Amino acid sequence: MVWQSKISTEEANELIYIMSENVRKGIEGRAVIESQLFPVSVYIGVACQQLYDQSFQYKITKDMVDHGCDPREIGPKCKTLCAYLNGLGFQSFAMLYLHGRAQCIYDWGGPEHEPEEKKEETKFILDFFRHLNPNYRNDGLLLVERSEDENIRILDDNLIEKLRDDLFEPTPEQIKQFKRIVATMTAHNFLDKCDCRAGIFEHGPYKLDTGNLLLFKEFQFLYTGEEIYKGRKAAFEWSETEAKSPIMNLSLGYVLKDMKSLRFNDWGTLFADPAEFSNNIVQIGMWTRELLMPMEQRYPDKLGRIDPVSWETFEAVGKYSQAALTELYLKFAKWDYTQRCMAGVNLYTNWIALFTAFAGTHEEYNWEIPKKTYTYIPKFKKYPMGIHPFMARFMRSKKKRKVDPTYYYIAE
Repeated sequence: MVWQSKISTEEANELIYIMSENVRKGIEGRAVIESQLFPVSVYIGVACQQLYDQSFQYKITKDMVDHGCDPREIGPKCKTLCAYLNGLGFQSFAMLYLHGRAQCIYDWGGPEHEPEEKKEETKFILDFFRHLNPNYRNDGLLLVERSEDENIRILDDNLIEKLRDDLFEPTPEQIKQFKRIVATMTAHNFLDKCDCRAGIFEHGPYKLDTGNLLLFKEFQFLYTGEEIYKGRKAAFEWSETEAKSPIMNLSLGYVLKDMKSLRFNDWGTLFADPAEFSNNIVQIGMWTRELLMPMEQRYPDKLGRIDPVSWETFEAVGKYSQAALTELYLKFAKWDYTQRCMAGVNLYTNWIALFTAFAGTHEEYNWEIPKKTYTYIPKFKKYPMGIHPFMARFMRSKKKRKVDPTYYYIAE
């Protein structure tokens, strides 16, 4: 049955309120560290403006649906390791669009000035969004915060049991080396993604019959020098370094004992108690998944082969990460402000290409940033720290936010 958008203004407004509070909670739990290289706040604002103001996200999503893409089928195809999309991508689908919409509405003087066609576009985006996580998460919920224990459990029990066969008990020296390599991979990923966490995702915890907990930390878009799809060797040109990874992605599994709590937010960030859990690690596992394009996938029996990763390969990934980190820093240091800003805009707008792969339309676009987008930069540069003034709405009282949510209700 072909999916058609059917959502009322009342339902859309309920989602706007939910997302407003969800993002507020995420911001509260986030440590803000200003990047030394990238104007992060500016490029996020510019990117979100493009997604909404130019109908960039709507047009591409509508084209996907016109090509037969059903949002209800995206989540199940991502219930595996190193999936093409994950909870961070699903939450961002609504968050970034609504962020751009709120910037525009603030500038216009209120939601009553939002054009009727924009209201319909917003309802379409929200309708598409509400079918993603419920078909991805094991509990069928819309967001992490609506679960009792703030989990991100997405893997089926049978897959968990298969993965357990590859777990091993690390030595104290291996744990130390493991931590060093993971830290290097994390630093490389952040720089490669313009100082944001795209490309890293954590999920779990999965309770084992031993009483211990299994969680995963995954790294995507490692550059191997091989073509990932026609004409592309990397998601972004700057990622093409002399250093090359032996694998395209890596999922790391930790089995932990005696943890007080393991919580997640919708950005796929782990909050562990104790925060330093090296002494709680009982077993470790490492895997990579073949890059099977979504159009070739079928849930649950054809999601891409998962192979265990040897310690030697893991070490090779660490060496790649260190070398690529150095290359990228030297490359970015030569760029001017506009180049760095537009790299971040590219990342934050063209992530939608991951969605188009589920419709088979990813090769139909050249993904060049429209010229109009460059005109937004001066506007955001003049704001203190590059932050649009609508963000102050997150700081209002709960009573005021209920009546008038941060991301603005759609006016009837």
